[in-house]
Amino acid sequence: MKKILTSLAALLLVMGSALAQRGLNSNPIFRGLVVPDEKMVITEARGGSMATYKLSYYRSVSFLADAALATKVSALVEADAAAYKSVETEKGGAFLTYAMIQTKSKNKDNRYLCYQARSVAEGLWKVTLLYLEGSATIEDLQSMFEKQ
Repeated sequence: MKKILTSLAALLLVMGSALAQRGLNSNPIFRGLVVPDEKMVITEARGGSMATYKLSYYRSVSFLADAALATKVSALVEADAAAYKSVETEKGGAFLTYAMIQTKSKNKDNRYLCYQARSVAEGLWKVTLLYLEGSATIEDLQSMFEKQ
């Protein structure tokens, strides 16, 4: 019985994670449909550990991408930037290199999509996407990211 309850709890957590980014063009990236999960570093946190940052949910994915994959990911994030209140974006050459996007609020929480792509070698990019929910404002996030 304990095993069944543990499995059910794990399933609900995974389902909740998948639903968090629903409605975003970049959701397939978070779901492992663009880059396989085993090629991404995935970090997820929710609840009390995030309260210091005024966040209730944090999810990040990062991976290495060649130019073709980086361009594909960039296009998905750019579609989100166009669809929602885009706070800040930067382009370098053919694709987006930085974005901080405020999406539609959910349950009084602010929702954000943050993106960065930086060159690590000729034709190779490190791409990082963050999905954040909480009471944090854009100014809070910008302050937090400046410290890093």
